[in-house]
This record gives sequence, C-alpha cells and structure tokens, in this order.
Amino acid sequence: MKENSPLSNCVLVSEIKTDLDYTLAVPNVFGANVEDVEKFYCLVTKAPKADQYIFDMGIVAFVNPYGAIALVLAARYLCSISKRPVKLKKLHNNLYLYLKRMNIFNISGDWLQPIDTFDEDWSRNSNTPNLLELTIIQSPSDVTAIVERAENIFTNWLKFPDLQNLLRVISELCSNVYEHSEDNCGCILIQKYEMTSQKQVAVRLAVGDMGCGIRQSLISRYGEIKHEPLEYIQEALSGQRTSRATGRGGLGLHTVEEHASNAQGYLWVRSETAAVKSLGASKTKGHQKLVYLRGTQIAVEFRAPM
Repeated sequence: MKENSPLSNCVLVSEIKTDLDYTLAVPNVFGANVEDVEKFYCLVTKAPKADQYIFDMGIVAFVNPYGAIALVLAARYLCSISKRPVKLKKLHNNLYLYLKRMNIFNISGDWLQPIDTFDEDWSRNSNTPNLLELTIIQSPSDVTAIVERAENIFTNWLKFPDLQNLLRVISELCSNVYEHSEDNCGCILIQKYEMTSQKQVAVRLAVGDMGCGIRQSLISRYGEIKHEPLEYIQEALSGQRTSRATGRGGLGLHTVEEHASNAQGYLWVRSETAAVKSLGASKTKGHQKLVYLRGTQIAVEFRAPM
C-alpha cells in the first residue's frame, strides 16, 4: 500500500470570535471529494473553547452522505465542549430542506440546530426510493432494520448480485459500529444519485462513529502490533486480523473494499489521524498526520448501469 503526503496542511477560512460565541465559516466541501472534508475537520478541531459554537453555512452549496456525517460528528465534538447544540446560520433554504429530508435535525437535534426559520417545509416520505435517512446504530435489531429498509429501497433498480453485495456492505459496516466502536450514537446515511450522462446510478453511503477507532479495536484483541494508526487501517483492510471473538470476519473492510472495487466505486476509511482511499486492493492511497478525530468514519460508493 502506497502512502502519500498527508492532508494535514490545513488552511483555515475566516473565523469570527466574540466573548461568548465562536463562529466557524464552513468551507464548501460537503459535496466534494472525501479528502476535501479534512479542511472542515481542521477548522473544527482547532476551534478554541467557547460557550456557543456557530457554523456559518453561507457558502455551503451541497451535502452528500459523508459530508452529512462529518457535520453531525463535528457538532457532537463541539457540543461536548460547550454543552450546547451547535447552531447553523445562513443556511440556504434548499440545503435546509435537504438536511431535513435526511432526517438530520430529528436525529441530531441535541447537537445541531438551525438558527433561522424557514417558510417552506419538507414533508418527509419515509418510503422514499432514493434515500436511507440518517439512522442511529445501537443494536443488532437496528442493523437488521437498516438492511431490510435498504433492500426495500434499492431492490427497485439494483439487481443481483449488486444488490446483495450492497446489503452485505451495509450489514458489515453497521455491525462494526455496535460490536466494536463502543459508541451508541454511530450512524449511517445512504443516497442514490442518477448520473445520466454516464448512464450510471451511484449509491453513496457513509458510516461514522466517535468510538474507540480501528487501532484500539485491534489492540484490544492482539495487543500493540503496529505503531501508527495508518498501519492499523492497513491491517484491517488486509483481512488478516479480526477483532471478533469468533476469529472470523475481522472488521470486514477487506470484503467492503472488494465489493466497492467490483462496482467501479471506492472505499474511504478514516480513523484517528489516518485515512486510506481504495479503488481496489492494488489502487490505494494512504494519508497520515491528519487532525485527530475519535472513532472511525467510512465512505463507500457503488456504481451500476441505469
């Protein structure tokens, strides 16, 4: 696995500080490449202590699943410092409606709240064929419900074996959260996109938690086997180490990587201060010395013909 220069050269955008509040001008990275979200994490983790944190969303145009997970986890982190929900200001109406459709504010209301009021509202359809809303993963029954819901959504256009591979990925990643992360607020979000010009459909899913992370999960079973967080991610991707008592399955990331590669997609795994992006076992790129963030954050993309 090849390592490249880290994404740690963070350039912080403008920040505005008052006596009680701290406003972070959020960069427009939530709909971009997964690597670009690091700019946001840099901004968040470098914020000083404050009584109230505010996200200025004025230039944010779009949010994909991984961006939404980043937004929620950042709010959780800052809320743990201030003991108050992070406020969103200058949130564009269309973006507000989209976040509401994702069920962000219902699930994350204790951590994230819009300041502004909006004339329009979104009548959320729990049976939408394009979206698995933000869902908390706390138990095996949650995993079962998520997989069943995903099957009902995606069976209309994603055929076997692509559908079964997607469901296996969802089950594996969700199981990792409740079995290994030690975080009872880990969550998943899935969105389908139609790429008409390429005659393809893309499924993008993101899973995130603020638990013990991949390194500690493997250390708890094997002891210290490597030195750097990146090396532990690589161990998990190799499929040779398992943190499950049965000795089978591992963290399942090797299987996820294979399914994503076969579907012309990618896997992004971030844990602590490292990340790996994989387009297949022979096409990987490692990143080290990222800003520290608890837990594990994962993005997966699948593609299929329309």
